[in-house]
Amino acid sequence: MTMNLMLTSATALLISGAASADFIGFDDFSFKNSQGNNVVQMFAVFDNADAVVLNIFNADVSLLEGEFIHNDVQVGAGGTWSPNASLDIPGFTDSGNDSYVTIGYGVGAQAATNGTNLDPSFGTGLGGTIPTGAGWFNGNPPNEQVASEFGGGSNGRSGYAVMLGQFVWSDGYFFCFESEIGYNRGAGTEVEFGSDICFPTPGTLALLGLGGCATRRRRG
Repeated sequence: MTMNLMLTSATALLISGAASADFIGFDDFSFKNSQGNNVVQMFAVFDNADAVVLNIFNADVSLLEGEFIHNDVQVGAGGTWSPNASLDIPGFTDSGNDSYVTIGYGVGAQAATNGTNLDPSFGTGLGGTIPTGAGWFNGNPPNEQVASEFGGGSNGRSGYAVMLGQFVWSDGYFFCFESEIGYNRGAGTEVEFGSDICFPTPGTLALLGLGGCATRRRRG
């Protein structure tokens, strides 16, 4: 009787966990752009299409060396991480060679309608690094901008995804994205949380990268 009760309870916990564990993790597309720079486009991947990402927080976005590249309308001030500044103006700005954070939406021709905002922990939002522990959020969650189908990136996670940012740099291969995430399934639904770490570069560099993220956090 006691054993049956324990098994029943354990089964209930598993079912409950499965029902709420719809955040699969972070995944990315990594490539070289037309300027020869490294580009990582980062996504939050879910197992259903109704996930609405609310915010990214306690983020650690790290390079082992160098800084991220900006090519936006505030490049004269050091460039901004705000996506609504990532326009395409020939000879001046290039969203394909610009680093920015976002929660879905778009840049270039769609930049003016991007409702992503930076947390106060971002400071001015300018410069080639993201402060350790910073975050950004969906400024208009009632839009219910849900995840779209995602076939899998460098980590092989497939399902439905929301883009979280584009990161561009010139030298070196180490990049690490570690963060916590808040999301729900539309207006009036419970907010849920998850966390993950993503290394777009596989193998040995990923192992070295774990130390890199930890080192940056200690410095912060």
